[in-house]
Amino acid sequence: MLQRCIRCVIAVLVLAAWLPAGLAVARPPSPARTAIPLPNASTPAGTLLNYDRIQLPSLYRAKAWRIIYMTRDFRLRPIVSTGMVVLPDRAAKVPMNRRFVAWAHPTTGIARKCAPSLRASPVKAISGLNDLVAAGVVVTATDYPGLGTEGPMGYLVGKGQAYAVIDSVRAARQIPGVGGGRDYALWGYSQGGHAALFAADLSARYAPELNLKAVAAVAPPTDLARLLRANIGSVPGRILAAFTLASWNAKYGAPLQMLVDAAAAAVISEVGRSCVDDLGGKLDAAAAQKALTANFLKTDPARLAPWSGLLAENSRFAQAVRLPTLIIQGDSDDLVRPAVTTAFVKSSCRAGVPVQYNVLKGKGHGAAIDASARDGVNWLVSRLNNIPTRGNCR
Repeated sequence: MLQRCIRCVIAVLVLAAWLPAGLAVARPPSPARTAIPLPNASTPAGTLLNYDRIQLPSLYRAKAWRIIYMTRDFRLRPIVSTGMVVLPDRAAKVPMNRRFVAWAHPTTGIARKCAPSLRASPVKAISGLNDLVAAGVVVTATDYPGLGTEGPMGYLVGKGQAYAVIDSVRAARQIPGVGGGRDYALWGYSQGGHAALFAADLSARYAPELNLKAVAAVAPPTDLARLLRANIGSVPGRILAAFTLASWNAKYGAPLQMLVDAAAAAVISEVGRSCVDDLGGKLDAAAAQKALTANFLKTDPARLAPWSGLLAENSRFAQAVRLPTLIIQGDSDDLVRPAVTTAFVKSSCRAGVPVQYNVLKGKGHGAAIDASARDGVNWLVSRLNNIPTRGNCR
């Protein structure tokens, strides 16, 4: 009994370390707000479909809205996403002079109810928001399609998530009284860092009317196959693997039976019902995954088509665009491994990308965003203010 209790305490501590501080519990989705018919396929990406005010505490000195907008999936097919927009009171008085930061959130889950905009206090999900508001920057925050809307959610599907991030800026400019200029920057953490890096590479082709100034990513998953192999033996690693397998099976039609037996497939489906942006949800997911052993995969997905191709397609081995890039990584991160991120940075440097690489001593995955949010926001605001940066590639 004592040993069992000790194991429970250790599990709680491990899962708490994986969770960033200050997150609120997600609430069930509002079908009246999100169950909307898909607009005509000819509706342009970034079209604002609906918006409603979020009541903020006065300390924010800003206005906020939940939004529904048109975007594209990984095959450029029309799809709907929800999200949020925050307009600071200190934003430029002339709308055309306003700049944007598009926030891409970390893993919350793959179920519809896991959308950050459905929280009781939704803007708390935006890291660095107080500093962004103080800087007068308009903030957008996509939920990604499938969170807050009909699924499936494209978890770690690079192109689909990237388009939703970019289109959140397009949609925000259509809210009466918000408007805005062309300049924007990308800001993401963990899953959101992955989305931000993909968005940086796609932005010029996908949204040529906008002007991307910089991208900052905290603990971004880059080489997905390498991270999968490194993490499959841990509880958080198996939960994230389950999210990925369930999502890609639904999104791409990749056969799950190639990788797992029927019992494991049922467990993966059960894990996918949990939201993991609060400790209670993480414990639910941890309980659901207990039947998955470290070797529940029948084979390495990186060695079997179509999974191998999907892992490569949704990985980032180097940035393709020479854009000011900030990468922040905790050196004690046992989920997004420092060696993997360092390899990505070195490849990007060799490609001529001006990368600023900041390594946080003693910080794990959950602690990295809290330790770096202010510096990350200040770096992005400097880029939006046209202050040059050279990076620190070695």
